[in-house]
Amino acid sequence: MVRWFQGIQFRLILGFTLALGLALAAVGVYTGYSANREVEQFSDRLEEARAARVEEMISLAYTRNRDWSGIQGIVERAGDLYDRRIVVRDAQGRLIADSQAGYERVPVVWRGTGRFRPIRTGNQEIGFLSLAPGQVETEVAEPAISRVVSSVNWALVWAGLGAWIGGVLLVTMLSRRILSPVRALTGAAGRLGMGSLEERVEASSSDEIGQLGRTFNTMADRLQTAEEQRVRLMSDVAHELRTPLTNVRGYLEAMRDGVLTPTPAAIEVAHQQAMHLGRLVEDVGLIAQADAGALTLDLQEESMGELAKMSVEAFRPAAEGKGVALRVESPLGLPRTRMDRTRISQALGNLLDNAVRHTPEGGEVSVSVEAVGESVRVPEEEVGQIFDRFYRVDPSRTRATGGTGLGLTIARQLVEAHGGSIRAERRQEGGSRFVFEIPVGSEED
Repeated sequence: MVRWFQGIQFRLILGFTLALGLALAAVGVYTGYSANREVEQFSDRLEEARAARVEEMISLAYTRNRDWSGIQGIVERAGDLYDRRIVVRDAQGRLIADSQAGYERVPVVWRGTGRFRPIRTGNQEIGFLSLAPGQVETEVAEPAISRVVSSVNWALVWAGLGAWIGGVLLVTMLSRRILSPVRALTGAAGRLGMGSLEERVEASSSDEIGQLGRTFNTMADRLQTAEEQRVRLMSDVAHELRTPLTNVRGYLEAMRDGVLTPTPAAIEVAHQQAMHLGRLVEDVGLIAQADAGALTLDLQEESMGELAKMSVEAFRPAAEGKGVALRVESPLGLPRTRMDRTRISQALGNLLDNAVRHTPEGGEVSVSVEAVGESVRVPEEEVGQIFDRFYRVDPSRTRATGGTGLGLTIARQLVEAHGGSIRAERRQEGGSRFVFEIPVGSEED
């Protein structure tokens, strides 16, 4: 079990928290710096406007009186109004007026382009003006402006904290929702690994997780199908082996106990059962090799037409004995086929055996070889399940009269091992046919 702090959700939350914290810190620092800068620029402009207003008042008074008389009163009222210490000096630097009477030291700081601001009447410079904060000697920001900056900074802190908490909660909920299907998939995979092959997950979304869920379900379906086939195969093999083994054992025990005389007929019956048992074991071994991909092929350039003719001739005595006509069509000029002659002959033989076995007396089995494949007839009503292992067209047929039930399965395995395909088709005029196709070479017959 993965611990929470080692899981993806914890890492998502941690990564988002760090990223959000850094982003909010960067925004806060930049916004605070910008706010302070704007406040400073506003203060400078305000101080400049005050100085210009005081200068204008002094210039008008000097022009009206033609001297410095009355300037002290103007300076004191302006100092009280603006909460500033205002000092006026004439052009020679002599002290003319000071808003703080009796205060000897002239302030050394003035928020402007210089220490003193010139006072002019027209084009004549008559003196200098200095403004500084009142009551103290050092520069301080005005209370109202300081409160604005402080309010902005605190607003940024609380907004950032709220956004950080909200973001963490949001990513927690989203990560839980996103990872919920992953947890369900993990649990289903664990149960599937313990043998619960019916496990499936809901995969309704169209994103990557939904695709992963559908892939898991497909894998589970195939595993369940493979397990069902394995169980069915074991059951079928055991069932198919039981009857011939029981027969052989019964005959041998009867002969041993003297109940049955070992006549040639009785020995022949036991021999036929033993041969049937041997064919069954060989067929099962061949299918196992094909399923495991261990089936080896000796590929050579061969004539499919010639092989079809030889196979048909091999089954002609059995077909004639049953009253079934065999016909083969193989035109000249067909391309040679790269194949394992023995394996394809076995596949074709299984198809012919199945066709002859299930064709009624008076019927016909036709084999044709074309550039696209080969076709033989099969019973129409059983096309859908004809390739199933141990499947018999007629349920009433026994393993003595109906073969092992693996012939068509083997034919399919051998054709597919050559990179080809095989299929069964219904025919409108009645009956069915098999068509298998395998790659061909470049030479001609």
